[in-house]
Amino acid sequence: MQAAEVEPKRTQRYVDEAFRQVLVKPGVEDVLIMNRSGVPVKTSMQPQDALQHACLYDNLREKTQAFLQKMDPPENLCMFRVRTKFHEVIITPDAKISVLVVQNARDTYLGNQNTE
Repeated sequence: MQAAEVEPKRTQRYVDEAFRQVLVKPGVEDVLIMNRSGVPVKTSMQPQDALQHACLYDNLREKTQAFLQKMDPPENLCMFRVRTKFHEVIITPDAKISVLVVQNARDTYLGNQNTE
């Protein structure tokens, strides 16, 4: 293994600090940190919601990574963003943990439009 390929060490302190830093950002509604296997290790969600999000988004991340490997083999997934009408989900995987962030993505101009 080359020096650049060495997996970084992810301690509980690292996970707690990453969780805290992401949760205080404006617009963040929920944070879910998963281990390499896709199991939630720290979350602001209800346990059942955390398991559901972890399962669905980890599966989506794996399929996206497989797609990238077929399209351009040296490329790795750095960030994955899915936006809906009301939320935006951002997944940032690395060697040991994946961070899933659910943000409020409501457009501010929608509230200012007249519906007459």
